[in-house]
Formats: sequence, structure tokens, C-alpha cells
Amino acid sequence: MLTPAQQKVKQELEELQLKALVYQNEKGNPDKRPSSKKWIYILVAICATTCSFILLLDFSTDTQEEIVSYLQIEQEYAKQSAELFNEITKKDSDTLQQSGIMQTKIQKKVHSLEAPAILTEHKSDLLNVIQQRRDIISYLTETKNNNSIQLNKKLIELSIKEEMAANSLLSAFDREKIHYDTQEDGTVQYWVNSVAYHY
Repeated sequence: MLTPAQQKVKQELEELQLKALVYQNEKGNPDKRPSSKKWIYILVAICATTCSFILLLDFSTDTQEEIVSYLQIEQEYAKQSAELFNEITKKDSDTLQQSGIMQTKIQKKVHSLEAPAILTEHKSDLLNVIQQRRDIISYLTETKNNNSIQLNKKLIELSIKEEMAANSLLSAFDREKIHYDTQEDGTVQYWVNSVAYHY
């Protein structure tokens, strides 16, 4: 699977080879060979195109490895945030406040992560998810008589934001041409350099 940049380099290489053949055919004299200067120019062009193709291939691999590295760190924070939030039904108001503080710390850690350019939208969506979890915890902490309609509205908003974060991750995988499978439990298995990862 070639990236668009790699496909363009390959296409330019093929065009150069085709131009060389057309040029020889247009000359009309098959016995006459192109001068050594022309051969040198052709060889330099082919070498330059090949080198740029190799560099682009290495750059793509580095970018995908940066994505894996970032996602592994981000995934830990996302997991911590989800676990804290899922335990709020078992907690009293003091413990809820502590959970809110922990969510704030997690949000700051995720915010300080340097995401690869292709994952900036996903990072923003994840920050929105953590913020929504904080808002729900704050709502539960601050209101003594919880309005179930208001709480349900906030939970629906959280669900939508979680879905947006998942979709932005998958669209980043699509743009980077990273193969992935969505599992039944909502996790994503993806492959980089023939190594499987889970998110």
C-alpha cells in the first residue's frame, strides 16, 4: 500500500522512463545512441526519484511509529479517565470531588501530550470526552437533588463525544492508511509494520 506521495514518485519515475523511450523512438535512427550526457541526466533523474521514494517510505514508517507511541500513552490516560468515571455510582460526594480532581489531572496530562499532526482532531475529541466526564462529576457533586433528565442529557452528550473520538481515530487511520478492525466490544485492533496493537 503506497501513500499518495509514494504513488506520485512512482508515477514520475514511470513518466521519465516513458519519455526516454519516446525520445529514442522519435529520433528515428535506432543505430545512433544517445550521447553520454543524456545518459547521465537520465541516470541522475532515476537516482533522484528513487532516493526520494525511499526517503518518503522511511518518513511514512516513522510517522506511523510516532502514532503508535502517542496512542499507547494516550490510551493509558483514556483508560484511567473511563475507570474513574465508571466508578462514580459507588462513591459519596467527597470521593466524587476527588474523582473530579483526578479527571482534571488526566485532562492536563493529555493536553500536554504532543500528538502527531494526523491525530490532533482525535486528541481534541478525547479532551472533550474527559471534559464532559468532569462536567458530569461536578454536576453530581454540586447538586443535592439530581435531576434525572438533566443527568441523562449529559450522559447522552458524553456518549456522542465518545463516538466522535472513536470516529476521528478511525479516520486518522484511514488517512494514514493504517489497517484496523473494529471489535465487537468497541476496541480497535490496528497494525503498524505487521505488529498488532489494541486501542
